[in-house]
Amino acid sequence: MKILFISSGYNGIYDHFEAWILQELSKKHEVKYFQNKNGLRTLQTLTKSFMPDAAITMVGFKLPINMIQWLKVNNIKTAIWFTEDPYFMDQTAELSRHYDFVFTIDTAALEFYKKNGHKQAYQLPLATEPEIFKPKKMEGIFTSDICIVGYPYPDRVQYIQFLLQNTPYNIRVVGNWKKPLYYYQNNPKLIINEGWFKPSIAADFYNCAKIILNTHRPFNLKHNQNRLGIEGKSINNRTFDVAACEAFQLIEFKEDLPNHFIEDEEIAAFKNKEELLKKIDYYLQNDIERQRMAAKARNRVLKEHTFEKRLDKLIHIISNAST
Repeated sequence: MKILFISSGYNGIYDHFEAWILQELSKKHEVKYFQNKNGLRTLQTLTKSFMPDAAITMVGFKLPINMIQWLKVNNIKTAIWFTEDPYFMDQTAELSRHYDFVFTIDTAALEFYKKNGHKQAYQLPLATEPEIFKPKKMEGIFTSDICIVGYPYPDRVQYIQFLLQNTPYNIRVVGNWKKPLYYYQNNPKLIINEGWFKPSIAADFYNCAKIILNTHRPFNLKHNQNRLGIEGKSINNRTFDVAACEAFQLIEFKEDLPNHFIEDEEIAAFKNKEELLKKIDYYLQNDIERQRMAAKARNRVLKEHTFEKRLDKLIHIISNAST
C-alpha cells in the first residue's frame, strides 16, 4: 500500500511515536512523510507525484482542514489516530467529521464517535516499541521500591503524598514534580528526577523499580477541553511500555483493562488508596510472584501490543473498507 504519513506537528513524545510508526510502516509499505507546516502547495506536489492510497495523521489539531479536503477530493483515503482522547473531545468531536477513518485510543470516545454517526470509527490503543522498551540489566542508579513516571496530575500528587505518609518505602518520581512536592523535597524516602526524559531513559527507570505506579490522566482537569465530560475507559500507553520492560506495575483500574491483560495473572490493579496500599505491601514481600506476573505481561505485549500489531490492524481496516 502507498501511504502518506503526515506529521502531527507536535514534538516531545510525538517525535518518537512518529519515528516508530514510520519505521514499522516502511517495513511493509511504500511510505512518504510530510510535515504539515510545509503547506498545501507542497502537499499537492508530493501527492501528485507519489499518488498515495491513503493519508494518515495523528492528533490532527495542527493540520489544516483544507489539506484533508484536498486529499479527499483526490480520492485519497484519510485516517486520523486520536491519541489524546478523551481529553480534547471539544476539538476531536468536530475534527472526526472530516476524516474517512477515525481511530481512537479510548472506548468511551469510540462510543461517542459512533453515536454521532461516524461509520468508520475504531478503537486503536497506542502501543509500545520493543526495541526501546525491553528488559535491561542496570547498575542500580535508578533503583526504587516504587516509581511513577509522568506528569504530576493532582491525583498522582495525592497518591505520592499518601504513600510517603503511610509507607516506609522509597519512592522515585520522574517528571516535573519539584513544585507540587515542594513540602516533601527533604523527605529521605523521596527521590525526584526532574524534567522530561526520552523513552529510552524512561525504560531505565522502569527496569530499576520494584513497582511502577501507573495512574491515568483525570478526565475533568481544568485545562482539558472536554466539556462533554466524557470519562476515559481505557488504559494509557505507559501500561504497554512498562510491561514490555518486564517491569511490575500497579495500575489504576480502568474498564478496558481486561481487554488487554488478565488481572492478577499478568497485571495488578487497584481502585482506591486502601487497595493500593495493601497491594504494595503484598507485592513488595513477594518477589517471585511479582517477577512471574511481569514476565507474563511482557509476553502478552510482544504478541499483541506493539506498534507493528497496531499498524497492521489500521492498514487492514483501511484496505478492506469502502468509504
